[in-house]
Amino acid sequence: MTEKLSESGHWYDHTGESKYTIVGKNGKERPTTLRDARKHCYVPSVTGIIGMASAPGLVNWQINEAIQAALTLEKTEDESDSSFLYRVKTEAKAKGMKAAELGTIIHAKIEQGFQGKGETKEYLAVKKVLDKIFPNETWISEGSFCHESAYGGKIDLYSESGIFVDFKTKDNLEGKKASGLVFPNYGMQLSSYAQGLDIENPIRVSIFIDRSNTELVLSHVWEQNSHKKHLAMFNNLLQYWKLLKDFDPSEELIKLKKEK
Repeated sequence: MTEKLSESGHWYDHTGESKYTIVGKNGKERPTTLRDARKHCYVPSVTGIIGMASAPGLVNWQINEAIQAALTLEKTEDESDSSFLYRVKTEAKAKGMKAAELGTIIHAKIEQGFQGKGETKEYLAVKKVLDKIFPNETWISEGSFCHESAYGGKIDLYSESGIFVDFKTKDNLEGKKASGLVFPNYGMQLSSYAQGLDIENPIRVSIFIDRSNTELVLSHVWEQNSHKKHLAMFNNLLQYWKLLKDFDPSEELIKLKKEK
Protein backbone atom coordinates (compact mmCIF):
# COMPACT_ATOMS: atom_id res chain seq x y z
CA MET A 1 0.00 0.00 0.00
CA THR A 2 1.29 3.44 -0.82
CA GLU A 3 1.73 6.06 1.89
CA LYS A 4 -0.72 8.92 1.06
CA LEU A 5 -2.70 6.42 -0.85
CA SER A 6 -5.82 8.56 -1.03
CA GLU A 7 -5.53 9.52 2.57
CA SER A 8 -9.28 10.02 2.39
CA GLY A 9 -9.38 6.31 3.34
CA HIS A 10 -7.07 6.80 6.31
CA TRP A 11 -8.25 6.36 9.89
CA TYR A 12 -6.72 6.75 13.37
CA ASP A 13 -7.55 5.26 16.75
CA HIS A 14 -7.89 7.26 19.98
CA THR A 15 -4.13 7.05 20.66
CA GLY A 16 -3.28 8.52 17.26
CA GLU A 17 -2.10 5.23 15.80
CA SER A 18 -2.89 4.86 12.11
CA LYS A 19 -5.50 2.27 11.18
CA TYR A 20 -5.39 2.44 7.38
CA THR A 21 -6.04 -1.30 7.10
CA ILE A 22 -7.77 -3.94 9.17
CA VAL A 23 -7.83 -7.75 9.14
CA GLY A 24 -11.19 -8.95 7.81
CA LYS A 25 -13.24 -11.99 8.82
CA ASN A 26 -11.42 -14.01 6.18
CA GLY A 27 -8.11 -13.30 7.90
CA LYS A 28 -6.87 -11.09 5.08
CA GLU A 29 -5.82 -7.45 5.36
CA ARG A 30 -8.05 -4.88 3.66
CA PRO A 31 -8.61 -1.09 3.71
CA THR A 32 -10.48 0.19 6.77
CA THR A 33 -14.05 1.31 6.07
CA LEU A 34 -16.53 3.64 7.73
CA ARG A 35 -18.29 0.59 9.12
CA ASP A 36 -15.04 -0.50 10.81
CA ALA A 37 -14.58 3.03 12.16
CA ARG A 38 -18.04 2.97 13.77
CA LYS A 39 -17.25 -0.35 15.42
CA HIS A 40 -13.79 0.54 16.75
CA CYS A 41 -14.20 4.31 17.29
CA TYR A 42 -11.66 5.32 14.68
CA VAL A 43 -11.53 8.91 13.45
CA PRO A 44 -11.07 10.21 9.87
CA SER A 45 -7.89 11.82 8.57
CA VAL A 46 -7.32 15.52 8.04
CA THR A 47 -7.15 15.08 4.27
CA GLY A 48 -10.31 13.01 4.32
CA ILE A 49 -12.10 15.93 5.96
CA ILE A 50 -10.59 18.53 3.62
CA GLY A 51 -11.62 16.32 0.70
CA MET A 52 -15.22 17.31 1.44
CA ALA A 53 -14.48 20.65 -0.25
CA SER A 54 -13.67 21.23 -3.89
CA ALA A 55 -9.95 21.49 -4.74
CA PRO A 56 -9.75 23.73 -7.84
CA GLY A 57 -6.01 23.18 -8.31
CA LEU A 58 -6.39 19.41 -8.33
CA VAL A 59 -9.45 19.51 -10.59
CA ASN A 60 -7.61 21.75 -13.07
CA TRP A 61 -4.64 19.38 -13.08
CA GLN A 62 -6.91 16.38 -13.70
CA ILE A 63 -8.64 18.19 -16.57
CA ASN A 64 -5.28 19.06 -18.14
CA GLU A 65 -4.11 15.45 -17.88
CA ALA A 66 -7.31 14.20 -19.51
CA ILE A 67 -6.97 16.71 -22.36
CA GLN A 68 -3.31 15.77 -22.82
CA ALA A 69 -4.23 12.09 -22.97
CA ALA A 70 -6.93 12.80 -25.58
CA LEU A 71 -4.42 14.74 -27.70
CA THR A 72 -1.78 12.04 -27.41
CA LEU A 73 -3.89 8.93 -28.04
CA GLU A 74 -5.19 8.09 -31.49
CA LYS A 75 -8.72 6.89 -32.03
CA THR A 76 -8.82 3.75 -34.16
CA GLU A 77 -11.06 3.56 -37.20
CA ASP A 78 -13.58 1.13 -35.75
CA GLU A 79 -13.40 2.42 -32.15
CA SER A 80 -16.57 3.81 -30.61
CA ASP A 81 -16.60 7.18 -28.84
CA SER A 82 -17.30 5.51 -25.50
CA SER A 83 -14.35 3.10 -25.89
CA PHE A 84 -12.02 5.94 -26.82
CA LEU A 85 -13.26 8.00 -23.86
CA TYR A 86 -12.58 5.05 -21.56
CA ARG A 87 -9.00 4.78 -22.89
CA VAL A 88 -8.45 8.50 -22.37
CA LYS A 89 -9.70 8.30 -18.77
CA THR A 90 -7.55 5.24 -18.10
CA GLU A 91 -4.44 6.94 -19.50
CA ALA A 92 -5.05 10.12 -17.47
CA LYS A 93 -5.68 8.11 -14.30
CA ALA A 94 -2.46 6.13 -14.83
CA LYS A 95 -0.46 9.36 -15.03
CA GLY A 96 -2.09 10.59 -11.83
CA MET A 97 -1.23 7.35 -10.03
CA LYS A 98 2.35 7.54 -11.28
CA ALA A 99 2.68 11.10 -9.98
CA ALA A 100 1.23 10.03 -6.60
CA GLU A 101 3.62 7.08 -6.36
CA LEU A 102 6.60 9.30 -7.15
CA GLY A 103 5.39 11.77 -4.52
CA THR A 104 5.28 8.96 -1.98
CA ILE A 105 8.86 7.95 -2.79
CA ILE A 106 10.08 11.55 -2.44
CA HIS A 107 8.24 11.94 0.88
CA ALA A 108 9.88 8.75 2.16
CA LYS A 109 13.37 9.96 1.22
CA ILE A 110 12.84 13.27 3.02
CA GLU A 111 11.41 11.44 6.04
CA GLN A 112 14.43 9.12 6.06
CA GLY A 113 16.78 12.05 6.55
CA PHE A 114 14.77 13.78 9.26
CA GLN A 115 14.51 10.49 11.16
CA GLY A 116 18.30 10.07 11.09
CA LYS A 117 18.25 7.06 8.75
CA GLY A 118 20.48 8.50 6.04
CA GLU A 119 20.98 11.84 4.30
CA THR A 120 19.34 11.67 0.88
CA LYS A 121 19.62 14.51 -1.64
CA GLU A 122 15.89 15.17 -1.20
CA TYR A 123 16.33 15.57 2.54
CA LEU A 124 19.39 17.81 2.19
CA ALA A 125 17.61 20.09 -0.29
CA VAL A 126 14.60 20.52 2.03
CA LYS A 127 16.77 20.92 5.14
CA LYS A 128 18.83 23.63 3.43
CA VAL A 129 15.68 25.66 2.79
CA LEU A 130 14.33 25.14 6.32
CA ASP A 131 17.68 25.91 7.97
CA LYS A 132 17.75 29.25 6.16
CA ILE A 133 14.31 30.21 7.51
CA PHE A 134 14.49 28.47 10.91
CA PRO A 135 18.13 27.93 11.96
CA ASN A 136 18.93 25.55 14.83
CA GLU A 137 15.40 24.09 14.93
CA THR A 138 14.82 20.53 16.16
CA TRP A 139 12.37 18.70 13.89
CA ILE A 140 9.97 15.83 14.53
CA SER A 141 9.05 13.76 11.48
CA GLU A 142 5.79 11.91 10.75
CA GLY A 143 4.22 12.37 14.17
CA SER A 144 0.59 11.26 14.34
CA PHE A 145 -2.24 12.38 16.61
CA CYS A 146 -5.92 12.03 17.40
CA HIS A 147 -7.81 15.17 18.44
CA GLU A 148 -10.81 15.00 20.78
CA SER A 149 -13.03 16.71 18.20
CA ALA A 150 -12.73 13.40 16.29
CA TYR A 151 -10.09 13.59 13.60
CA GLY A 152 -6.50 12.46 13.25
CA GLY A 153 -3.50 12.93 11.06
CA LYS A 154 0.16 12.34 10.37
CA ILE A 155 2.31 15.48 10.18
CA ASP A 156 5.17 15.58 7.68
CA LEU A 157 7.33 17.72 9.96
CA TYR A 158 6.92 19.92 13.04
CA SER A 159 8.89 21.36 15.93
CA GLU A 160 8.17 21.75 19.62
CA SER A 161 8.28 25.52 19.13
CA GLY A 162 5.10 25.31 17.03
CA ILE A 163 6.31 25.22 13.42
CA PHE A 164 4.31 22.93 11.14
CA VAL A 165 5.63 21.88 7.72
CA ASP A 166 3.87 20.02 4.93
CA PHE A 167 5.55 18.70 1.77
CA LYS A 168 3.93 18.84 -1.68
CA THR A 169 5.50 17.45 -4.85
CA LYS A 170 4.89 19.39 -8.06
CA ASP A 171 5.94 19.41 -11.72
CA ASN A 172 7.91 22.14 -13.46
CA LEU A 173 8.81 24.42 -10.54
CA GLU A 174 11.59 26.17 -12.45
CA GLY A 175 10.94 29.90 -12.57
CA LYS A 176 7.86 29.73 -10.34
CA LYS A 177 7.13 31.39 -7.00
CA ALA A 178 5.77 29.45 -4.03
CA SER A 179 3.08 32.08 -3.47
CA GLY A 180 1.50 31.05 -6.78
CA LEU A 181 1.32 27.39 -5.77
CA VAL A 182 -0.66 27.62 -2.56
CA PHE A 183 -4.38 26.93 -2.09
CA PRO A 184 -6.63 27.40 0.97
CA ASN A 185 -6.76 23.64 1.58
CA TYR A 186 -2.98 23.66 2.19
CA GLY A 187 -3.47 26.28 4.89
CA MET A 188 -6.38 24.33 6.37
CA GLN A 189 -4.26 21.19 6.53
CA LEU A 190 -1.50 22.90 8.50
CA SER A 191 -3.95 24.68 10.81
CA SER A 192 -5.74 21.42 11.59
CA TYR A 193 -2.41 19.81 12.49
CA ALA A 194 -1.67 22.66 14.89
CA GLN A 195 -5.08 22.24 16.54
CA GLY A 196 -4.43 18.51 16.71
CA LEU A 197 -1.41 19.20 18.93
CA ASP A 198 -3.15 22.03 20.81
CA ILE A 199 -0.92 24.77 19.41
CA GLU A 200 -2.85 28.05 19.24
CA ASN A 201 -0.47 30.28 17.24
CA PRO A 202 1.48 28.05 14.87
CA ILE A 203 3.94 29.00 12.16
CA ARG A 204 2.77 27.17 9.03
CA VAL A 205 5.05 26.30 6.12
CA SER A 206 4.30 24.67 2.76
CA ILE A 207 7.34 23.14 1.04
CA PHE A 208 7.19 22.33 -2.68
CA ILE A 209 9.57 19.80 -4.26
CA ASP A 210 9.99 19.39 -8.00
CA ARG A 211 9.26 15.79 -9.00
CA SER A 212 11.86 15.61 -11.78
CA ASN A 213 14.51 17.74 -10.02
CA THR A 214 14.12 17.05 -6.31
CA GLU A 215 16.87 19.49 -5.40
CA LEU A 216 14.61 22.31 -6.57
CA VAL A 217 12.64 23.31 -3.47
CA LEU A 218 10.37 26.29 -2.85
CA SER A 219 8.89 27.41 0.46
CA HIS A 220 5.87 29.44 1.53
CA VAL A 221 5.37 30.71 5.09
CA TRP A 222 1.68 31.41 5.66
CA GLU A 223 0.53 34.71 7.09
CA GLN A 224 -0.19 34.39 10.80
CA ASN A 225 -3.57 36.13 10.54
CA SER A 226 -4.93 33.50 8.13
CA HIS A 227 -4.65 30.68 10.69
CA LYS A 228 -7.96 31.37 12.46
CA LYS A 229 -9.82 31.56 9.15
CA HIS A 230 -8.31 28.32 7.86
CA LEU A 231 -9.00 26.56 11.15
CA ALA A 232 -12.63 27.71 11.09
CA MET A 233 -12.93 26.45 7.51
CA PHE A 234 -11.55 23.05 8.55
CA ASN A 235 -13.77 22.72 11.63
CA ASN A 236 -16.85 23.53 9.57
CA LEU A 237 -15.87 20.83 7.08
CA LEU A 238 -15.36 18.43 10.00
CA GLN A 239 -18.88 19.16 11.22
CA TYR A 240 -20.21 18.68 7.69
CA TRP A 241 -18.39 15.32 7.45
CA LYS A 242 -19.94 14.15 10.73
CA LEU A 243 -23.45 15.12 9.60
CA LEU A 244 -23.01 13.62 6.15
CA LYS A 245 -21.68 10.31 7.51
CA ASP A 246 -24.02 10.38 10.52
CA PHE A 247 -21.00 9.51 12.66
CA ASP A 248 -19.58 11.59 15.51
CA PRO A 249 -17.33 9.59 17.87
CA SER A 250 -16.35 12.67 19.93
CA GLU A 251 -17.99 11.62 23.21
CA GLU A 252 -16.75 8.04 22.97
CA LEU A 253 -13.31 9.36 22.10
CA ILE A 254 -13.18 11.52 25.22
CA LYS A 255 -14.15 8.49 27.36
CA LEU A 256 -11.40 6.37 25.77
CA LYS A 257 -8.82 9.08 26.31
CA LYS A 258 -9.80 9.38 30.00
CA GLU A 259 -9.47 5.61 30.42
CA LYS A 260 -6.04 5.65 28.79
